[in-house]
Amino acid sequence: MKDQTWIVVWLFNLLNEITENKLQKILNEAALEGYLTQSAADNGISHSLGFLLFKPETKTSLTPETLAVDLGTGGGLPGIVLSALTECKWFLLDRKKRRSEFLQWAVKELELTRKVTVIEEDAANFAHSNYRHKASLVTARSFAVPGVTAECAAPLLISGGYLVVSEPPHSVDRWPVSGLDKLGLKKDAHWEHNSASFQSLILNDVIEGKFPRKFSSIEKSPLF
Repeated sequence: MKDQTWIVVWLFNLLNEITENKLQKILNEAALEGYLTQSAADNGISHSLGFLLFKPETKTSLTPETLAVDLGTGGGLPGIVLSALTECKWFLLDRKKRRSEFLQWAVKELELTRKVTVIEEDAANFAHSNYRHKASLVTARSFAVPGVTAECAAPLLISGGYLVVSEPPHSVDRWPVSGLDKLGLKKDAHWEHNSASFQSLILNDVIEGKFPRKFSSIEKSPLF
């Protein structure tokens, strides 16, 4: 990728304008509740910044009119942090009641209720809702294996929208073209930020039809 140092600087400056202490308090609370490890909480803000390096125009592309979705937000990463750093609307998805209640508390603590909605829902079911093909960005951290993540995310994206996923350390290519083609996705870029790896994919073709399948079916037989 091109040098994106200026984006990192802009993001950190923006983070100083909001309250970093509140974000860290929320992540620490998530660790106490067992939704994050303490290590993930300690590095959560820095790690989340990496998700926004998927294109040079990130600053201007995530406008108040655009929608972003975080799959399996759980303890708040990256969705809570990203919703505090961007102007766009956010849907934070989690299918567990307790985690969803925690996220609702976090959104209120950060005074983000105007633009952030917590949705207690299975991601595969939500992709068949009225918000199908409405998101400009979908993010995922530790959500599922690549085939499951891609199948849940692709139907939420607008044409030209991005899926950004944090990758495990030392991962090999986990996104085969043959599987992505079935969902209309194409690999875009791979980058590192603060020792973490990220992969972006772009929706080239809107594929109507059966995708995503029921979550149990996707997990049992992922496309790749």
